[in-house]
Amino acid sequence: MHTFRYNSFNQVHKGLRILLYDSAIKIQQADMSHIESASTVLSQIEEALYLFEGHANGEDHYFNEPLAKTNPDVAALFEKEHEEDHRLVHALNNLIAGYKEADTDLKRLEQGKLLFFAFNDFIAFNLYHMNKEEIELNAALWDCYSDSEIKSIEQTLVKNVPPQKMMMYAKWMIRGINDKEMIHWFGEVKATAPEPVFEMLITIAEAELPVDRFQVIVEALKLGVNQ
Repeated sequence: MHTFRYNSFNQVHKGLRILLYDSAIKIQQADMSHIESASTVLSQIEEALYLFEGHANGEDHYFNEPLAKTNPDVAALFEKEHEEDHRLVHALNNLIAGYKEADTDLKRLEQGKLLFFAFNDFIAFNLYHMNKEEIELNAALWDCYSDSEIKSIEQTLVKNVPPQKMMMYAKWMIRGINDKEMIHWFGEVKATAPEPVFEMLITIAEAELPVDRFQVIVEALKLGVNQ
């Protein structure tokens, strides 16, 4: 039974999901015929592609490659899905480049519609893919590793993410997880990470969360931050 095993993907996937949801709303509401209207959502989609690519590469290196020794079928399945994800990212980057090169409102509108459909394909694929990882890939990992071993692999992965990129992930994770998850996460960081890392998380949380939610986090961690 795996009911209460450690899910290494929960937090980052919640962050990535809310990035997709928020971007989907923005691209639906943007007037893609005007580059000024589209610039914000284009930047956010580029951020999403950057973070999803990094996430997939990290999973391949730290989880799928070692898993290939004990469960090659599952490792090959998720490596194949990441290849499809890379293809979707490449297609979107080409469409974004094409949009930026369009020199009339009509051409921008036409390119924007293609980008809209392609991004919907990317969203649909990744929502399904992340669910599958949390069910099938986790089951394979749980059969091979203890929770402490999985946490150790996760910590190694996180340490190898550049700090600026990690803060980008952190922003979306803070937006995507619930208070209980955030208190647990921040508590672990406070206890184990250098103080500037924890302070940076608190700064991001204060900027991203409603005042009442931030106060819940502050009180739970007994930080004494003035509100």
